[in-house]
Amino acid sequence: MEYLVGNRITELREKKGLSISQLAKLSGISKSTLWEIENNKISPTISTLWSIANALGVPFSELITYDIIIKDEGSEVRLIEREGNREVYIMKLISRTVKRSEAHKTAPVEIVHVIKGAMIVGPVESPRFVWEGRVTKFYGGIDHVYIALGGDAEAIVTMIYYQQNANNFNRKIYINNKDIKIEKYRDLIEDYERIGNETLANAISAISNYSILDDTRLVFDILSAEFKTLRGNLTLPKAVFESMNKVSNSEITKTTDFEHNIDVLRYYIYEPLHPSYAEQAVYVAYELEKRKIRNIVSIGCGPAYHERILKEIILDLNITCIENSRFFKELSPFNVIESVPNDSEAVVSFEPSHHIDNFLEIAAEKLRKKGILIVSDEFIKDYSTEKERKINVIRHHLGYLLDIKLPKFRDSLLSSYHTAKNLDLSLSILSKTYLEIMNEIKDEVTTKDIEKAFLNFYYLELTSLMLGIAYIEERKTSVKKFVSKASTLGLKLVSHYKVYSTGEGKMGSGTHVLVFVKV
Repeated sequence: MEYLVGNRITELREKKGLSISQLAKLSGISKSTLWEIENNKISPTISTLWSIANALGVPFSELITYDIIIKDEGSEVRLIEREGNREVYIMKLISRTVKRSEAHKTAPVEIVHVIKGAMIVGPVESPRFVWEGRVTKFYGGIDHVYIALGGDAEAIVTMIYYQQNANNFNRKIYINNKDIKIEKYRDLIEDYERIGNETLANAISAISNYSILDDTRLVFDILSAEFKTLRGNLTLPKAVFESMNKVSNSEITKTTDFEHNIDVLRYYIYEPLHPSYAEQAVYVAYELEKRKIRNIVSIGCGPAYHERILKEIILDLNITCIENSRFFKELSPFNVIESVPNDSEAVVSFEPSHHIDNFLEIAAEKLRKKGILIVSDEFIKDYSTEKERKINVIRHHLGYLLDIKLPKFRDSLLSSYHTAKNLDLSLSILSKTYLEIMNEIKDEVTTKDIEKAFLNFYYLELTSLMLGIAYIEERKTSVKKFVSKASTLGLKLVSHYKVYSTGEGKMGSGTHVLVFVKV
């Protein structure tokens, strides 16, 4: 016989001696909606069923049976086991879904075992970050959240009801807002005047002196905005507003892992706010100009800002892009092809070297002998253990954010930086901060509010940080390890610049430009 949720709600309501009007009032659901649910005219969502269960004072599973899958916007739940006061569910969340739950009157302890992807889960005031293979538990008798961080996520959720004592699950908020000092080692280009390229010379001079130029070209637009921001005057480059207008009505069809894990609309608009964003392209342009290279293949062009800057600096440069994202393909001003051609003269990459599987193998195979590979990317401090890698990932990403003098959330970011060696505590602080930033920016992808624009960038950077911890999409390594692997593939390092520092010394964390020749 078919199981009808509406009939079960009616049965339980009548057992409690409640009228439909009384249940509507207790649950916060309109009488007309409740009538339609009880008469099986409409299917209730997960959050609606929880409201009804709370109002009736019964466990969630009292309203459903094993063959019922309850769907909500971006999520679904299925009961797989019930015994005594213990229930087990499979929960699935679509990429970036935020599922908010009010306190459950049945006072359950919720044990969450993530089996796919990554989630932020737990009390609103102290959520935790968990990823595939990790487990956390919290008291469900207070308001809490489930967030799919990055791509789709799944978890086995065990509910143990009527656990009244929540004290064991409370976590004190740790604040250490002492400022940090990061050694700002960077390599400067000294011989640029002999190159004979005026635009390149002006850009290198601007970088060397942190000078602001009255020039509307993309490279100077982004550089000037960055230098003003780093001096404490938050400034958006004009490119950000142009990008807002360009993609304001865009819809994303997610076909790649990157599109599932990263909010590409926000990435397209706000990534130029990243410290060192334009500098990377200037250093790459210098290497191309010095070597008289005029044909390059750029792997993973994405928004193609870097490639546009290269073209501004070297007017006769021919650029071919490799890009799998349909969204970025349609916006690209360059010719886009599917794969790197055999016998390529020069391959360039801005950032994708830590996103693309077997990146170095692909580049080494496709380059001609004496061909050039230029990698501009973020690298972390060298490490010998997995815990050390995670600590370095946290401090690297926070190094960029803490250079931006945005007062909001600064204390939380500093606290996370200082507690990085206590990974669980540091990630808990970041999870709460992440949730608060999401509440600030909401679904407003575009904004004219400067502070909110930078919070959108913070959201992107913290997403990358946490996916990097979980080794999902973001797979940053150290310069030492990257160069060592490249050498085994016949790629010899011939130039190395540290462009921006988030950690000590030339080999420390930050933005680096590495130039290899295939031997």
